[in-house]
Amino acid sequence: MAEVEIQGEGYGAGSTSLFDPVLCELVYRWFCPPGGQVLDPFAGGSVRGVVASKLGREYTGIDVRPEQVEANRLQGDTLCAGGLSFVPDVPPDHMPDLTPVETHGDIWLKREDHYVFGGVRGAKVRTCMLLVERAREQGVGVITAGSRQSPQVNFVAQIAAALGVKCRAHVPSGDLTPELVAARGAGCDLIQHQAGYNTVIVARAREDAVESGWVEIPYGMEAPEAVQFTKPQVANIPEGVERIVNSVGSGMTLAGILWGLVEAGRNIPVVGVCVGHPPLERLERHAPPGWRDMVTIVDHPSDYHDEAAVTVFRGVQLDPWYEAKCIPTLQSGDLLWVSAIRPSVILAPSPTPVWVAGDGADAQALCPGLEADLWFSCPPYGDLEVYSDDPRDLSTMDYSTFIESFRQIVDRSTKMLKDDRFAVIVVGDFRGPDGNYRNFVSDTISAFQDAGLTLYNEAILVTNLASLILRVGKQFDVSRKLGKSHQNVLVFLKGDSRAATRACGPVQAGDLTTEATESVQPES
Repeated sequence: MAEVEIQGEGYGAGSTSLFDPVLCELVYRWFCPPGGQVLDPFAGGSVRGVVASKLGREYTGIDVRPEQVEANRLQGDTLCAGGLSFVPDVPPDHMPDLTPVETHGDIWLKREDHYVFGGVRGAKVRTCMLLVERAREQGVGVITAGSRQSPQVNFVAQIAAALGVKCRAHVPSGDLTPELVAARGAGCDLIQHQAGYNTVIVARAREDAVESGWVEIPYGMEAPEAVQFTKPQVANIPEGVERIVNSVGSGMTLAGILWGLVEAGRNIPVVGVCVGHPPLERLERHAPPGWRDMVTIVDHPSDYHDEAAVTVFRGVQLDPWYEAKCIPTLQSGDLLWVSAIRPSVILAPSPTPVWVAGDGADAQALCPGLEADLWFSCPPYGDLEVYSDDPRDLSTMDYSTFIESFRQIVDRSTKMLKDDRFAVIVVGDFRGPDGNYRNFVSDTISAFQDAGLTLYNEAILVTNLASLILRVGKQFDVSRKLGKSHQNVLVFLKGDSRAATRACGPVQAGDLTTEATESVQPES
């Protein structure tokens, strides 16, 4: 995830403690559905809300102190404004053998953009994964080339990052587009050349691959594997489809469609809408013999670098530089082959975290109608630190009153958690005035169990390990008290574990956020 800097933030406003943002990221990726709603009834800091926003989760936090809520909102406004997060319509890693075909009125859509790895989507992801995996097996990096507007460089960069492989790309000079910014953010080394014809950039990439020994991922993904991976996708084209319409860049997807029709014995006319120069030579190399009799090539009137005027077709967002340019060509009975969609198009404004001032025991009244997909919080550790003089503040209470109020908040707020969902709480034991531990971890487990949840996982969060020896030397000499360098991460389950896991979807990995004319032939 993109680095987030939060200063002077902890359970108490102005404190120097910091809730671990990496732990937040793991909890959201592992235990909360993409786009899910998070409820935090002990929102003594902004970190959990900020990280939720960056990962596309809705967040509602409750804290009894208005000044803390205001501090959270200020940091949330500063860190989340203008942010982007992944649109969760398809899980970030979703690799079906056969991508779906959808019916939208009298038009079908073949959703190759539902093949996803590392957050990038499309038919050529399969080929790219294979080539990057090949580089990883050889212990080398990958090299590619692309225009500034093409999605290929970012596809390669994101997949290489997800598989732990170094990446370098040759691109034209000029301002970086969102795709190239995202590629650089994923660790791709961008080498810019004076804008010119694609042959120059392709040659530079090829020379670089030869000299370095790295694996070249060809411009336009021109590899036999691209055709081989596309052919089987013809299998679920419905009877009754009168034409297949495909946006044509490099022509590799079109070649795969044509081969698939030949091998399946299907006689369906194909219309190829060229968004750049027609790739006739490439089709001669990779399409089946007689391909010219199978497809009608039409040119889109706009320049490749211009977006289509309309980019949403019957509720489906299409790539503005590719499939969206097919919309004027579509007619009743057509199947639009949706090859891919670039990551920058499927990013949406990050959800704004919400903080509410009030008592967590009143969560249902403070947040009417809220149904949480994840309960996630970290309460004050009794009166170890006193944060205010408000009698409702848990940190002002003696331990028996503290536990009674804590149990009430857990009981009422977890009623707002949907069935078949997880609750995660970070707690640590602490000592009372007599020097003995309170047994807060066990009391926490009892509180959740009495609220109807079951203890499902536990983990240890190691903290301040480097300074431990400095902190405990004199203490141990005097009292034999061991130094404490961990907190407990307790995961509770409400309902069925399999259903809860299915609701969360595949584990998300990789960076899900980003900051957002040359004579180069498109290659996608």
